Amino acid sequence: MKRWTLCLGSTSVCVAACAVIGYLMSGAAVSQTVESGQQLQGGQSPSLAFCQERFLEKDDGLLRCNWAVNFNFACFVSYPSNKVVQVGSLLSEPEVVGECDNGERIVKILHY
Repeated sequence: MKRWTLCLGSTSVCVAACAVIGYLMSGAAVSQTVESGQQLQGGQSPSLAFCQERFLEKDDGLLRCNWAVNFNFACFVSYPSNKVVQVGSLLSEPEVVGECDNGERIVKILHY
């Protein structure tokens, strides 16, 4: 029965080789594709953002709204905070994804 040895020589060389192999196997060196078909480069992660439709304003390449990290938080932000998302960073157009208990419509976007 044959034995295969990954590294010959010093321990530091072996550790470095294992680190490189782990990095390549993790997919970190490979670009990812999101459902819209656009490719992400080098570690950028898209984000979801939610807001109440009545606060959504688009002007000069900016989307202003009371952006929240999820649907439930968006229902409870009752003031226009005017947080800004650049239109150029959008991966999806704003879409209504539901209503809060009080009937307020919630919009979702996917952006960088």
